[in-house]
Amino acid sequence: MRLFHFLISGILCLTLATPAAAEGLALARCGSEIGQILSSLEIPEARMRDVNVLNIYGASGNGGRIDHVEGWVSFNDCRGNLVISVTTACYLKDIYTTYECRVPGIKSY
Repeated sequence: MRLFHFLISGILCLTLATPAAAEGLALARCGSEIGQILSSLEIPEARMRDVNVLNIYGASGNGGRIDHVEGWVSFNDCRGNLVISVTTACYLKDIYTTYECRVPGIKSY
């Protein structure tokens, strides 16, 4: 039971429910760097629904090594996301939008 509570607390620390909690990005790996990149895009806060930071693990089967970190932003006005991908050293790797969402100056897939 303790392990379950520990896992739930960790998930809650990595999942941020509202953009207003963006200062909480610092709780996640590379969260403050992802927050700075997000702030530089000057997206109106009212447009953003939530921000999630995820560790992306390598597919090489080497025991769970984190390959990179992604910040996923959901919006109120479109279906899709803004994805901010950074290295494990928190340097910008890629940034793009998905499906219907668009951010000026950012490529879309």
